[in-house]
Amino acid sequence: MLEVEKILSRYFEVYSDKEILEKYSIDYGYLSPTLSSIRKSPKAVIKVKDEEEIRALMELVKEYHFPIIVRGAGSNTLGETIPIKEGTVVVDITNFKGFERKGGYLVTRPGSEFNEVGIEDLPTIPTSFYMATIGGYVAGGSLGFGSLRNGAVWDNVEEVEVYTPKGFFSLSGNEVRSVVQSAGTTGIVTKIKMRTVKREGKVKVIRRSFRSLNEAMDFSLNILDGAEFISIRNKPMAELIEPERKWSNWNVIAGIYGEGEEASLKDLITTFAGTYFTAVNKTKVSYNSLDIPLEKLNSVEGANAMISCELSRSRGKLFSHTYFLDYDKLPEIEGYTFNLHSYKVNDRVDEYRLKKMIEFKRKVDEEDLLNPGKLVF
Repeated sequence: MLEVEKILSRYFEVYSDKEILEKYSIDYGYLSPTLSSIRKSPKAVIKVKDEEEIRALMELVKEYHFPIIVRGAGSNTLGETIPIKEGTVVVDITNFKGFERKGGYLVTRPGSEFNEVGIEDLPTIPTSFYMATIGGYVAGGSLGFGSLRNGAVWDNVEEVEVYTPKGFFSLSGNEVRSVVQSAGTTGIVTKIKMRTVKREGKVKVIRRSFRSLNEAMDFSLNILDGAEFISIRNKPMAELIEPERKWSNWNVIAGIYGEGEEASLKDLITTFAGTYFTAVNKTKVSYNSLDIPLEKLNSVEGANAMISCELSRSRGKLFSHTYFLDYDKLPEIEGYTFNLHSYKVNDRVDEYRLKKMIEFKRKVDEEDLLNPGKLVF
């Protein structure tokens, strides 16, 4: 077998120092002991800066059949850039930058960072916006600030261009769902076209407390049309996030267009979408999540856990992306688990989009060389 480093060194600078390989063997999935335990050290790391280098890399992958993982800033908390197969080459795309806004869209290369692009007009914004790349979010992200109004990331990406072992593809419309949130298992994204939005004004924070979850839900639905985000937290979770305040059994923290407390966009994002990340970092307790239809959300009342219900939309449907911390057992609720401890894409993607990903994967990467093992197909 030909030595992968020698092959790559003809075209790229290859990094194989122990410290570099250690850094690229883990992402923010370190929060999960399950994800941390499965990681392998990569064979090598390379950095790419343009489309020509991606094209050349994919030709080498096709010819020599070695596995690769594409990585942005490594801010993903789901282990999506953790190598789980020996001999994997990690491809750093953070130098592959460039973007423009045109006709209500952001058109960007994958390595462009949110901080460089600007977040004010983006439909959904991840908690890790201060360090994340756009490509990393599109490849592995889901919800975030703005998803209540605008839907998930896959609802807002109009076009993607990808390179695969079977060549180049330009995908649009529903076909982008073959790639978005697939963790790089179905292609290397080289260009993204995402819609932009015009927000109505300054988002203000309001907090309301209620004796029951039913009352909190009724209030949330009443303010839904004017809200940018709504988080419903039980008392233990609310006290953990904001211990200086007085809380009741169930509490609504919302961002609305109207009267309320002034807050920066950064604080809005980290206090809302960053709840579970902040809480887990602080407490080191057990954690996981469920996506629950609103009509079933009452089932979490009385559960022995810290709970945060983040109201969100996907494909026009309203639901609660619900975090459970410090639990012994997740409630048995109709819906599906968004498993925060699984490296498998299959464990957090709905059936419709998963079918798209699997069909495309079988078409372009039957050897499973792109982020191997992460999409079961």
